[in-house]
Amino acid sequence: MQSRIEKSVAHFLAVTLAPECGEIFKTIRAKRNGWIKMPAWLEQARKNSGLGDTYVTLYEAEPRINYCLIKAIFLKNTSEQVKQFDNAFAVVSEVEKLTILKNFNDDSLNENISTEIEEVLSQLREAPEITQEEFDALPEEERIAITHRAQFFLAFFYATFFNSIALMVHGQKLTTLVPLALQGDKKAFCKAVQIDRNLLTGHPFFRDIYARLQTGETPNFLDDISRHISRPPIQGKVRYPTLYSLFATLDSFKWLDDFTASEILGMCDEAGLDRYQNRIEDENYLVKRRLEYRKNQKIGF
Repeated sequence: MQSRIEKSVAHFLAVTLAPECGEIFKTIRAKRNGWIKMPAWLEQARKNSGLGDTYVTLYEAEPRINYCLIKAIFLKNTSEQVKQFDNAFAVVSEVEKLTILKNFNDDSLNENISTEIEEVLSQLREAPEITQEEFDALPEEERIAITHRAQFFLAFFYATFFNSIALMVHGQKLTTLVPLALQGDKKAFCKAVQIDRNLLTGHPFFRDIYARLQTGETPNFLDDISRHISRPPIQGKVRYPTLYSLFATLDSFKWLDDFTASEILGMCDEAGLDRYQNRIEDENYLVKRRLEYRKNQKIGF
């Protein structure tokens, strides 16, 4: 059984990510007809950082996603700790990997995590305004640190966002679907690329399979893939974009059902959600919205 990040961290990340993810959902609903398009500043930051589509390899093992967040936050003065983590992580079993990750979280995440994440987000939002000349003028060590921090955080954000979408649409995260696809599950392959098409360009296995199918090999499989990528990931109406984003984030961390209605209502207030617009005037309404989310998850968004 896979371990969870700490409750306090899940709380903070849901509150922090919900507004940004909610805006993406609003755009999907109002302008994109269910097709996903990230905000321009995020896509520009991903391009400038050199991350590209390689973040999709994180779907192979969920601990990698949380590890990217750790590296983004604690980039400074932790090179030796990260090196030790890398060495240990490379040679142990899956169960031991989860234990190491949890211990690393326990050792690293402190009360300043919110400040650190806010600093990363601030740097990313300001990045497009910095000219190449200004960036090149920075000391080499600072340029490397900024680039690495951006890569790690963006990898975490993109992987977490699409993981949540997959959980909403298919009831399975990409960190479940991708490993199944690697084992030869064609349905999982199709479901995964419907959610994040960057798998077809950023993941060696998916890219090679897709390229080989273009030569006429297994035409039925290619037809299945084409059907999945020709329809938008989200085909239903997302009534409460930011609220559902918060639900989906908690759900992806396996905490949605373990927070009380009162606790989630408090998180909604922290994230700036309007209680009336989201029909969460009190705890009873919050419970109804959560049940609606679960119902939509079963029939498909």
